[in-house]
Amino acid sequence: MEGLEYIYELCEALPRSGPGDNECTRRAYNSIPHPKQHPLILDIGCGQGMQTIELAKISDGNIIALDNHQGFLDILMRQAERRGLDEQITPRNMSMLDMDFEEGIFDIVWSEGALYLMGFQNGLNRCHQLLKDKGYLAVTELVYTADEPPETVVEYLVAEYPDIKTVPENIETINNEGFNLISNFTLPESAWLNNYYIPIENELSHLIKRYQGNEVAQAVFAGFKQEVELYRKYSKYYGYEFFVMQKS
Repeated sequence: MEGLEYIYELCEALPRSGPGDNECTRRAYNSIPHPKQHPLILDIGCGQGMQTIELAKISDGNIIALDNHQGFLDILMRQAERRGLDEQITPRNMSMLDMDFEEGIFDIVWSEGALYLMGFQNGLNRCHQLLKDKGYLAVTELVYTADEPPETVVEYLVAEYPDIKTVPENIETINNEGFNLISNFTLPESAWLNNYYIPIENELSHLIKRYQGNEVAQAVFAGFKQEVELYRKYSKYYGYEFFVMQKS
């Protein structure tokens, strides 16, 4: 992908690479009715690992943190070491498309803002294989949150993520893929702005100046700017839904 290095440079300076916050992570984890003591957790597409750190604290489990960008894993492990959590977290530099774990070994599979890269249905199917019987899956997925979104929103979202659906449609997919839904909730606007879009805006002000005359970099930054502006204008029509489910 052209310009990927500029995306990484931007995202490495952020608290996280997508919408979310610790409160939402805790809310999702606390909705699990009977989590195992010291569970084995797979965090797919962990990024810089804000949610990985939080999971390590609240679960007291062991976490395999998977991402295909070493820079993110390095950030995660530095943070984990500072918090005394590094022994609970094992980083794995691997694409989610190439996961080679044994089937049925994880108590919990977690993925915030990343599973869409596999497609929601395909991601559910793969996670079902990796989970133990009665294991839990928690995932955020981009959804329409209101009826009749403006054409501008539909065109942008379909171009970026053709698999986007409504919450009821995704719940139907969850049931069809062998899971029982435990809970779901929509991430608040603050989860988009505080740890993601506002930091993006702050960082873009520096990067745009740094890469003046670099057409590839400027195109990447313009794409992020468009994304932020669209959300600020149309946030009531789409967002991330947190789905927590159990393998049936």
